[in-house]
Order: sequence, then C-alpha cells, then structure tokens
Amino acid sequence: MSVHEATAVFPRQRLISLESAQEWRATLAPLPHTFAHTWDHCYAMQLSSGLPTHLYSVETGTASYVCPIAERIFDGAVDVVTPYGFSGFSGFTGDGGDGGGDELPGLWRAFARERGYVAGFLMQSPVLGPSPYALAGEAYSHKHVFVLDLTLPVEELHVRLHENRRRQLRGWSDIAAELVVDEADVVQFLLDNYQDFFRLRNAASVYNFAPESLSFLAGLDNVVLIGATDGGRIQAASMFGYTATGADYLFNVSTQEGRRHSASLIWCAVHFLQSLGVPLLNLGGGVTEGDGIAGFKQRFGAARLPLTYLKQVYDQDTYARLCATVGADPGDRAGYFPAYRRR
Repeated sequence: MSVHEATAVFPRQRLISLESAQEWRATLAPLPHTFAHTWDHCYAMQLSSGLPTHLYSVETGTASYVCPIAERIFDGAVDVVTPYGFSGFSGFTGDGGDGGGDELPGLWRAFARERGYVAGFLMQSPVLGPSPYALAGEAYSHKHVFVLDLTLPVEELHVRLHENRRRQLRGWSDIAAELVVDEADVVQFLLDNYQDFFRLRNAASVYNFAPESLSFLAGLDNVVLIGATDGGRIQAASMFGYTATGADYLFNVSTQEGRRHSASLIWCAVHFLQSLGVPLLNLGGGVTEGDGIAGFKQRFGAARLPLTYLKQVYDQDTYARLCATVGADPGDRAGYFPAYRRR
C-alpha cells in the first residue's frame, strides 16, 4: 500500500476541470475509458458547446469510477449531461465486483445534490460493461450501436461481412490505393465541407461542431483521419478516436460522389486500428433506431449492443417547477429528458 493510499480519506469525490489537464489525465489513466472520456475529446467538445465541463471522480478505497459531465443552465437551475460521444461512468471495484460498488449510486446522488444539480442525462457506453449507476427505473435504451471485435483475424471479420459489403470491398488493394491517412489535404477537406455536409442533412444541433473543435481533434495523436480520393481530389473523410479500451467512429463527411467510399473508409480503419492493437471499434448507431445508417453499420457483421441513458432527478421539487413552466409532465421518463428542455 502506498503512502497516499494509507493516508487518503474515503470516500473521495471531486470534479476535475478542463483547466487541470494533467490531473484529468492522471486520474483517467489507470481506468478503462473510451476516447470520449479523454481530456482532449472533452476539450474539443467544450470549444463548440461552451459549457463548463469536468471529470467527476470517486474513490471509495475499493472502487474507483469517473464520468465526464457538462453543466447546463435552464431558468437559473443546473442540470448535467455527458458531452457528445460514448462515455459515461467507467471504472472498477477492487474486490472483483462482488459488492464493492454498491455505495456508488448514493455517493453520486449526494454529490449531485450538494452541487445543486436538478437532473442528469448521462449516456453509458455499452462497450464498458454493466454500470453500478444504472438503477432500476433510471436506465433507458432507445437505440443500439454496432461494435466490431478487432481481436478477431481480419479474415474472420471479412467472412462476417454482409455479402453486399464483401462485394463493395472486392479488389481491396486497388481500393486501398485511393485512401490516404492523416494528410493535410484530408484535414482541409474536413474543415471545408463539414458544416455544409451536416446542414444539408438537417442534422441535429449536437453535430454542429465549431471549426476549432474539428481542427483540434484532427491534430491529436489518438485520432486517425482517413480520406478517399478519385485518384487526386479528396471526396470523403472519416474520423476515428481511440484508446487502449477501444475506438469510436466519430463521423464521416463526403461530397455527393464520395458517398461510395463510406465502407472502404471504415474497412481501412479496421486494418489501421488492428495494427495498433486496439481491441474493438464502436461504429455507433443510426439517427433513429433501425434507419438506413444503422443498417449500413450492421452490415459490417458487428455486434448489436443496447445504448443506455441514465435519466436521473436529484431535486424533485425544482424539477417539477421547471416542467410546469413549459407544460411538461415531470413523471415522464420515457420521452425527452429533462422534460423541461423539450422543444
């Protein structure tokens, strides 16, 4: 046992701000975490959202968990949300998981009330396993994501592809010759086309990233940006962020003619990430459950995993008051949450 462990007072809960990058990274390093947990990703998202963003950390002596959160204000009250991306509560119990995490939900709620939070809408990445924070009546799953097991040989992954996908990737060596990785031209294509690409598709505001966010992400060592060309001009680009726990497909941008490259960009990422020893690739899901985007991802032979959201209320009276101001039902947990933010 270290001197720190012998003298630490448990439980220990704290918020680590983006201004404390070194502390954020040191706290996160020993724990399983996705790209969306990292300081770099949360900093990039804050450049777009402008929201105060922190890493919540709890240590009990037998358990250690973290969760990135962003604070939002509504009519003078504060609620919290996980920043864009697949994060949520992640960590471990030092006793093998046989009960050492039982106190965690109560500790988090007490902390949230002390901070004056009214409610929390917290996404839980399915690749991190069951969360002790997902209590009955608070965990909701409206859609699924698709995850590739990159520990399998690439030949096995190829066999698992839908027959139409295998047809698209036939002659891979010729297709790969049109792909480029982490080149300046790909970054410029992304910056030049991102806003128009998502505007033309009437994408939700959550995808409205500032150029500063995109430029910062593109320059990170644990982000790969893959571009597809027609032999010279960039037509499409896909971005992937990764940690030792796994990788996430962040987004794709293309011209109209560049849409044909979508599958080859992901297949190139599979090869690249496997070469780094990254164990899985979360392709994400569709905009809505079962839509065309979801079908496109499922045809890679990926496992279909439920995406869970925790919908928590910490201050019932204030929550009910805020709902009343907009005519929302404070008892509704199945729909938009927090209900008072529904438009």
